[in-house]
Amino acid sequence: MAMDSRLVEELANQLRRKRLSLLEGVAGSQRAARALIEERGSEIEENAQKHRIAGLVSCLNDRDQKMIEEIDVTLKRIDEGTYGQCASCEDEIGSERIRALPTATLCIDCATAREKRQRSISVNRSSEWLITIDSEHYDRS
Repeated sequence: MAMDSRLVEELANQLRRKRLSLLEGVAGSQRAARALIEERGSEIEENAQKHRIAGLVSCLNDRDQKMIEEIDVTLKRIDEGTYGQCASCEDEIGSERIRALPTATLCIDCATAREKRQRSISVNRSSEWLITIDSEHYDRS
């Protein structure tokens, strides 16, 4: 079953506006950080302050860049006619999920399964880490 074309167009327009807003925000953050560094250059003697500001801007840019990439992939899927189709099982994602998360690429079942696998991997790694620490503790005794 194909997604409602009005819904797809509405979400595409919403994503384009969000993308533009993110791009403007990134540019504004970079300008603001540069201005702050230049304005307070004489006041900020320590490089640590400059690095902290640059790190903050970089972090914001990374998060915003990731969102822009997700939006671009979603807009491409809209153009290709695959929007709303689960990238894993190829079933329909569902309009409620798409409305809530327009960049979703997985249906709720596949997303839940992926999350469970990731949690399991995380728990296994934590267990391995604890076993390693525990054996190191006993080896020293």
